[in-house]
Amino acid sequence: MTPSKPRRAKGTYFADRLTELCNTKPSVSAVARDLDINRQQFARYISGESLPRQAINQKIADYFGVDPGELHSDRPIKGRQTSSATTSSIVNAMMKLLDTAAVEPVTEEDLEAGFYWQYKLLFRRPGKVIKSLVMITKKDGVCRYKRRSSVLFIAQLNGAVRNTFNGVFFKQNGFLIMSDVGSALNDLTFHAFATRHHYDTTIKPGLHMTIGLSGAFGPKAARLFLKKIPEGDSILAHARKQGIVDISALPSGFAHILTGNGSEGSGVIQL
Repeated sequence: MTPSKPRRAKGTYFADRLTELCNTKPSVSAVARDLDINRQQFARYISGESLPRQAINQKIADYFGVDPGELHSDRPIKGRQTSSATTSSIVNAMMKLLDTAAVEPVTEEDLEAGFYWQYKLLFRRPGKVIKSLVMITKKDGVCRYKRRSSVLFIAQLNGAVRNTFNGVFFKQNGFLIMSDVGSALNDLTFHAFATRHHYDTTIKPGLHMTIGLSGAFGPKAARLFLKKIPEGDSILAHARKQGIVDISALPSGFAHILTGNGSEGSGVIQL
């Protein structure tokens, strides 16, 4: 009768898997250095003398892009489909998409220089819209956005909040993308606009997205649009009309861009 093989220690399985993964790197020392683990301690993991704590186990798994449980498997990791491999393929697909999304110049047809009204749904006041005057300039091939606001909020927000938003437009995948490049605000903000509305080429429906930093209210997203102000109009007269308005006070077409869901002419259908 052939005696059965003694069961291998779990630490030995871990050592086998760790050795297998380290063989995909330049050296064991380089792995220990990257993980900020003492080399002598790492050598004990490799030899099977010691097992890492849960936090270190997770750190090693993240480094090699495998599931933590696979580090203790009695089967080789190579050639097996893992959740991280699936994730990796998704990430690679996204990278390829971005690589092919060449930045294009913003043409006069896409966006004219001049003054615009900006209508944006308010994050914290449902049914309300903020009307702001926006100036768009073009110089040396650079399309810039500038908006200055002075809004009085509630007391805990320290009274009057004044900010200037300076952005730069570029065109990618057929859309106008704009991010803040000027004065620091409470949020990191991004905008994406369609180059035209379904019915009106002077309207640019879009989305305002904010990734909240400390003391901010993000992350959030709201619909907005830009409407070109005709040449010759008094900008001073328009400026007096800035402020917060009820969405019911807007023309039905404007309200539809901000609230319509999937129907022709709504902001959603454009983006």
